[in-house]
Amino acid sequence: MIQGAYPQRLLTHDRAKLWFQHLESCDYYVVKKRIEAHIKGSPHMPMISELYEPPVEETTILKTMEVWEKEGAIRIEDERRNEWTRPVPPWAR
Repeated sequence: MIQGAYPQRLLTHDRAKLWFQHLESCDYYVVKKRIEAHIKGSPHMPMISELYEPPVEETTILKTMEVWEKEGAIRIEDERRNEWTRPVPPWAR
């Protein structure tokens, strides 16, 4: 695709190998989309940095939030159950 869009620049085997080394960890479809966008907007062959998309790191925030919600529900239920056995604070009398 790149060679066809930029026939004035030769995409050598060594250059293609270098690009592959740097882009192989990226999502294929994201890089392809970036190449297509670049071709539409630039008369110059793209650089690796223009095509590189860092891999998305998996996050555990949703699991952590689920644990917090469960712990919070348990704590609230415990507080409701123990409401009658706890001493009334002085300011609430």
